[in-house]
Amino acid sequence: MTEQIPFFVYGTLLPGQPNDHLWQENAVTQEEAVFVNGRLYDMGFYPMLVEEAGHQVQGMVLTVRPDAYVMVVQALDNLEGFDPLKPDAPGYRRVAREVVLGNGRSVRAWVYMGQSDYVEGYFPIAGGDWRQHADGKLDDMTDWWDGIDTVLGNIDENLT
Repeated sequence: MTEQIPFFVYGTLLPGQPNDHLWQENAVTQEEAVFVNGRLYDMGFYPMLVEEAGHQVQGMVLTVRPDAYVMVVQALDNLEGFDPLKPDAPGYRRVAREVVLGNGRSVRAWVYMGQSDYVEGYFPIAGGDWRQHADGKLDDMTDWWDGIDTVLGNIDENLT
């Protein structure tokens, strides 16, 4: 059983972004938060967070209803191409990390984290804020996301 801790979201899972429907109706709380020592990269229609000292990523911590937790974690794992039976496989990994809430308190949350070799050749997002960066291209992102089920196929395609 997966430990039921909140999720830190920073990209297309944020409220108002193309994939927020995967958790929205099951959310109990949503709080602004920051991932410290991480950097966000623009992968086209979605971002990738990698651990990198000296930078931070803006996002939100989501708490979901306990009775919907397994369903939500499965939906997010599928979207991110993460297999809990193969936690060290390439691509995104779901890892527990400390994030800082707007009130300064730290909490442990699941973070879908990329690996530094995947972001080679991609540009970092200034300020680590996907919402600000993606403003103005939401329609294009939504159209793109409507055509795929998971980022896994896109990641594999970019590496070949």
